[in-house]
Amino acid sequence: MIQITYLSSATRAMSQGDLEDILKTARENNARLGITGMLLYGNKTFIQILEGEEGVVDELVKTIKRDPRHTNFQIVKKKPIDQHEY
Repeated sequence: MIQITYLSSATRAMSQGDLEDILKTARENNARLGITGMLLYGNKTFIQILEGEEGVVDELVKTIKRDPRHTNFQIVKKKPIDQHEY
C-alpha cells in the first residue's frame, strides 16, 4: 500500500455546495476502490492524502490531475504504508 499527499490550486473559489459534491463523489468512488484519505480545502488550495493499493492510487491520481477544478498539481510525498492511517 502507498500514501500520496498532493497540493493543488483551485481554478476558482469553491462554494460549500461544490465541496459537498466533490466529497460525495470521492466517498462513493473511494469506497468502491478501497481508498481512504483526507481532503482539505482553504484559500483556493486543496491538500489531499490518498491511501490504498499502489496501482489503484496511481490511477486515481491520474484522474484527479485531469480535473478542471484545479491546477498546479504537485505531489508532496509518496510513501509505502503497512496499513491505512486515514
